[in-house]
Amino acid sequence: MKFLPFLLILMIFQSCSQVDTTAQEAAQADLQAELAAAQAKIVQLADAAEEQPGLIHSVFFWLKEDLSEADRAAFRAGVASLRAVSSVKNMYIGPVAPTEARGVVDNSYSIALLVHFADVAAQDAYQIDPIHLKFVEDHKDKWTKVVVYDSLVE
Repeated sequence: MKFLPFLLILMIFQSCSQVDTTAQEAAQADLQAELAAAQAKIVQLADAAEEQPGLIHSVFFWLKEDLSEADRAAFRAGVASLRAVSSVKNMYIGPVAPTEARGVVDNSYSIALLVHFADVAAQDAYQIDPIHLKFVEDHKDKWTKVVVYDSLVE
């Protein structure tokens, strides 16, 4: 009988540790299930993104020849401001490259702007975005010609 309290304490301790272990295993199983669901969602989103064609919006500007350096710098800054439009995925700006002259190459433009959008809807949103509209309003007097080519990316 002397060992009875000791045995009772031991039995209580064992049952408590089994409950804790069971609770920990259940919590771990829940976390693993949540992780698996999150990973599946990431794969699903990546697959969906790959299925959607992107769109490349290629814009070529012919700037007025009598523009001052300050006006040219303001124009470049205006073009760079278009990066802030939320629907823009990537954007590249640059002058004509000094590549070999060939009959199929048009190197008469001043500045090229290449904008990558996720889809046509993103490009449509860009067209009416206040940042884009402000750029056009602020700088339309600096060019003589603009040509745009929109291409789907497969």
